[in-house]
Amino acid sequence: MLIYVLTRRKIILGLSVMIIIGVISYLTADSLTAPSLVRAPGTYYMAHTQEKVVALTFDDGPDPIDTPEVLDILKEKGVRATFFVLGQAVQENPNLLKRLAKEGHEIENHSFNHDYQQHQLLTEINQTDQEVYAATGTHTHFYRPPGGFLTKWQLENIKKNGHIVALWSVDSKDWRNPGVNQIVKNVLDNVFPGAIILLHDGGFHRTQTVKSLAKIIDSLKKQGYRFVTLSEMKALDTELK
Repeated sequence: MLIYVLTRRKIILGLSVMIIIGVISYLTADSLTAPSLVRAPGTYYMAHTQEKVVALTFDDGPDPIDTPEVLDILKEKGVRATFFVLGQAVQENPNLLKRLAKEGHEIENHSFNHDYQQHQLLTEINQTDQEVYAATGTHTHFYRPPGGFLTKWQLENIKKNGHIVALWSVDSKDWRNPGVNQIVKNVLDNVFPGAIILLHDGGFHRTQTVKSLAKIIDSLKKQGYRFVTLSEMKALDTELK
């Protein structure tokens, strides 16, 4: 009986490994994974620079609860950031978007409904761009796919649509809600000059993100870093000059 139980466990484990390998094979065959796994050609996830600059980026907002708190901290610290917004959230919170623009933050595109498969890719990008323009009078130039996933075909069509695919090089993993100290550690342990840092101001309760933000900013300032928007970061990239 013991031999049967062990064998059954091995079979289950073997099937699980095969499924995981199959999923990875599918993703890498025709798609690009998040930059923490693959430095995807044709995407923008860091700047090549010796200057101690970083870009704070926030996904999934604007959120009526968490975004104002994030903005209050950024204003207090004198930091400008880049917000990858959802078109649907913009529709529901246009005044928050106006505040983002008024306080000097950069507003970019994160799709309309956060569909991971992006079945209506260009439609969602254009819908979100229209919502941003209606609220602020500005257009989006960078696009960040939900989850950081996209196929090569999607990447090509996003470029043809006039947007740059922007990913990230430092994942705070705040989307896991691992605790404030862990979020701070995830950033500080992996930061480098030219890093693009991934955070979230929407999508779920972001209390941990809010509580970690001031600590991240203060710690990076002590290390001599200054904060720039994504467009400013790109302008500093020595490989693009």
